Amino acid sequence: MTMDELLQELLKTQKKALLYSRIALGLALTMLIGIACALPYGIQAVRTTQNAMRKIDTISGSVDALIGTTEESGVSVADTLEKLNGLDYERLNAAMTKLDGIDLGQLNDAISRLNNVDFNRLNSAMSSLDKVDFDRLNDAIHDLDNLMEPLNRFVKALSN
Repeated sequence: MTMDELLQELLKTQKKALLYSRIALGLALTMLIGIACALPYGIQAVRTTQNAMRKIDTISGSVDALIGTTEESGVSVADTLEKLNGLDYERLNAAMTKLDGIDLGQLNDAISRLNNVDFNRLNSAMSSLDKVDFDRLNDAIHDLDNLMEPLNRFVKALSN
């Protein structure tokens, strides 16, 4: 091979290498542009994931607080659920049926009458009841019953 042929062959190889380099550069630029366009969506997805993880942590803490005993009330959800499972639902349904049968007009009237009660008089009556000696009252009733027994036999004897 002559020097000219060798230079021609080298020139063709260099042109092919340049073409391939340009193609590679074009593909690399296309990839970079694609990544640059997709980057905001990726960042948004990361932020959304972070927010979701924060919410999950908050919910998890809330669930943990509910399952465990709360310091304020001293009641745990597990105990409450256990008590709910022990309810007599037949009696509860019967009570609900009775509640459905309540005449709300009559209930409203009763509440209105209760609002009109003089609680001072009621309290004084209750304090008067506190002063009653129920043992002595029971003894008096027993004595009265003993007195009435002969009278009752006499009236029965007269009616026969």
